Amino acid sequence: MSDVKQPSFRKFIFIWIGQFLSMLGSNVSSFGLSVWLYGETGATTPFAMAFLCSILPSLLFAPLAGSFADRKNRKAIIMLADTADALLKVALTVLLLTGAMQVWMVYPLMLLSSTLGTFQSPAFSASIPMIVPEKHLDRANGMRQLAGAVQSLIAPLIAGALYPIIFVEGLLIIDLCSYLFAIVTIALVAIPQPKLEEKKTDGSTVSTAIKDLGLAFRYLRGLPRLFANILVFAVVNFIANLSIILVSPMILANYDTTIYSLSQTVMGVSMIIGSLVATVLPAPKNRFAAIYGTLTVSAVGLIVGSLSPSWVVICVGIFLFTLFIPYVNSLSQTLIQTLVEDKMLGRVDSAASMLCQMMTPISALIAGPLADNVFGPMMREGGILARSFVGRIMGTGESRGAAVVFLVSGIALLVLAIVFFLRSLKQAPSESRSYQAYQTF
Repeated sequence: MSDVKQPSFRKFIFIWIGQFLSMLGSNVSSFGLSVWLYGETGATTPFAMAFLCSILPSLLFAPLAGSFADRKNRKAIIMLADTADALLKVALTVLLLTGAMQVWMVYPLMLLSSTLGTFQSPAFSASIPMIVPEKHLDRANGMRQLAGAVQSLIAPLIAGALYPIIFVEGLLIIDLCSYLFAIVTIALVAIPQPKLEEKKTDGSTVSTAIKDLGLAFRYLRGLPRLFANILVFAVVNFIANLSIILVSPMILANYDTTIYSLSQTVMGVSMIIGSLVATVLPAPKNRFAAIYGTLTVSAVGLIVGSLSPSWVVICVGIFLFTLFIPYVNSLSQTLIQTLVEDKMLGRVDSAASMLCQMMTPISALIAGPLADNVFGPMMREGGILARSFVGRIMGTGESRGAAVVFLVSGIALLVLAIVFFLRSLKQAPSESRSYQAYQTF
């Protein structure tokens, strides 16, 4: 049975407030955990390994998560995932308070937390088009990006001020409390559930999920431009994440937590501006062109951030890189929500997420070693790059290996964005829904 009611933007705002508070708490604790991790290791590779653990579940469990989002009660999925994640934060806090916490423990804990997020995300995203009227979808997705941007601004300020007083343990407790608000807002609101097609799902849950994944891929192939856009974003994510993974260690190698907090604040301000753009601007006629056109600004940001060890220059680069990311994410999400049927949205959204991130683990595996073992020695005093014009422009020192990764990533992203921007201008602005691929599976 479907519990779908009249779409209401007010209902979305109520849920949005709870999600905002939850995200704020998560980013406060993430800031503290990053500082703790760097303090324990003093290297960039652990950051890359932690990042790998955070994105692997979205690849491994996306088929199951998408199938659950369309076949199970979405509200129950969201609440169970949020509750279990809160319990994980309790375990992490206890380990830190008792002095039993070790660096290797961060990885399985992040793996579990990310797994829960993998199940929560498609259930929540698939519910939005049934909660919000279609004319407000761009606005709603812009507000989701705005929530992430505002907490990116506030969280470092809170965490940076409180870390010297309450340490990472206290920040985790704040995170735990924030989950309560998210759970309450979800509990008080009816989450719409679409009526599924009347088909038997023979076999186990896993085999059903695998069939659903094949169904989702077939559906996406029926929307060729959307499918191609998703594959391009897999490459974009690979390039961008090579640098993003290294932001924290690159700054902490030369500055204290105050400057690190400031850099995160700059990122938050930038994302707020981008989110406001996504929220207030009317939908562009050619969303594909808008996506790739604004990605060129992000590419320039990576290049700028690589040019000097000065925290001012790095922050300018971070600002430019993140400025239009919320806008790009909002347009990409709206494309999926407007082109895919409600009863298929959870599965297709998970398949799209899986495809977009399929190359990201490679970024996580090679970013740290590239910075520490390849470009780092080259940028050391007397190294091959340190003696060249690269060293004269960008500065020398082993920590500048991360800057070289930034530079290479920025150039690659710029070329890719320009090529696909020009290509999108030659094509029709959009494409219509295609149900044939789904119906003939």
